Amino acid sequence: MNKFNYKAVSTYRTQLMGLAILWVMLYHSTVSFSSVPVLGTLQAYGYGGVDIFLLVSGLGLYYAYRKNTGTVTFYQRRLQRILPTYLPVVLIFCLLYWGMGEMPFTDVLLNLSTLSFWLGLDSRFDWYVPALLVLYLLTPLFMYFFRGPNKLVTVAGASFIGLVISVVLSGTSLAYLLIFTIRIPIFFVGVWVGYLIDQKQTISRVNGMLYLGMLLSGVVLLAASQQYMSEYVWTYGLWWYPFMLITLPLCLLTAGGLNGIGERKWTRYPFLTFCGTHSLEIYLIHERVLKILADLRRSLELPVNDFVLNAAGILLTLGLAFVLKKAVTGFSARIKSGTTAAAAS
Repeated sequence: MNKFNYKAVSTYRTQLMGLAILWVMLYHSTVSFSSVPVLGTLQAYGYGGVDIFLLVSGLGLYYAYRKNTGTVTFYQRRLQRILPTYLPVVLIFCLLYWGMGEMPFTDVLLNLSTLSFWLGLDSRFDWYVPALLVLYLLTPLFMYFFRGPNKLVTVAGASFIGLVISVVLSGTSLAYLLIFTIRIPIFFVGVWVGYLIDQKQTISRVNGMLYLGMLLSGVVLLAASQQYMSEYVWTYGLWWYPFMLITLPLCLLTAGGLNGIGERKWTRYPFLTFCGTHSLEIYLIHERVLKILADLRRSLELPVNDFVLNAAGILLTLGLAFVLKKAVTGFSARIKSGTTAAAAS
């Protein structure tokens, strides 16, 4: 059986998210691995883990929307999956920064509303969740057209709109939005992959060669942009464009590898599964924990090197992510139970 197929991306979706968050954590690490072959390159391009998140999120939303539960219910369920985790973390860390004098209280409120990213504030908590919420908002409109016969045209059209917006924003005061707009195509490609899986589509030899060409082209463009146009990568978003070519082939290749190894009984990827199921929590906590630990080391003049600090940051992040998910899941279950009981009475 061909191990490299679309279905493997869905089967190993959680493990892909686990690998993606580990890649992002490597990118955020304060230990530089630039002198280490391969690992240094992986660290430099660790932001590509977010592109994997967006692709598999689009895939998941295809199945979520296919249930025909209605637009309002769709929005409600998406918010219930994100906000109970997101808002407490943002509130706790932003209040901490406010108490330390590093953030005005108005920015605490703007971070809670997710407006801080859209306004381009230096104190913005993150960009990923605000961007994801907008993609959730746009999904019903996209699916309205995607239900028609020309699904690939719909994906191409949505991707083209994202690219046009990106080109218009490039070099302007709104260029900070490129971190989101350039990734719009990847999200909707994920929806298309969900459809291909649903239709039991296989990867033909021609498609396989096409994906290989996309992967190699993306890698070459990525290397060229860093080597010859490094002064423009932020203003024009040049370090994100190549991942439009890289992400899908990379997911197919990685999922195929996981599929091949996963057939052996001695592995079930428990650590990747843990990281994948706690990926949102890890994403929200890790970088902030590293900052707090670094501030403590500096203020207390602790003789702790970067390796120890980062190891402590990882362990603390994983522990906090586990506790946070348990707390949110338990709280949500009690709320749902209480609502059901009230409705029954």
